[in-house]
Amino acid sequence: MQHQKTKKLRKKSKIEIIDLPSDGPMTVVPFSSVLSNYLKNKSTHIVKVLNKEGQLDERWLIDELPYWQGIWTKHGIDIRYDRRQQSFFLTAIK
Repeated sequence: MQHQKTKKLRKKSKIEIIDLPSDGPMTVVPFSSVLSNYLKNKSTHIVKVLNKEGQLDERWLIDELPYWQGIWTKHGIDIRYDRRQQSFFLTAIK
């Protein structure tokens, strides 16, 4: 007779989803406010920032995103962009 292992129930943290408004070239301002709010409430949860309608275009992603990643990494926030989901993922660096 074999003993069955019981799995411990764990709460999975849900990803908080934020949609960027389409303010044209000024969409960077709401994105920076999302980053500063995440910095204030920084914890282990992940925030997904939607960029569905191309609010931040390809030029911004190529030219400016590495610069922003360098700045916010110093503050303890990792910014990752996923092309398939067209969204940014914010995670806290421990």
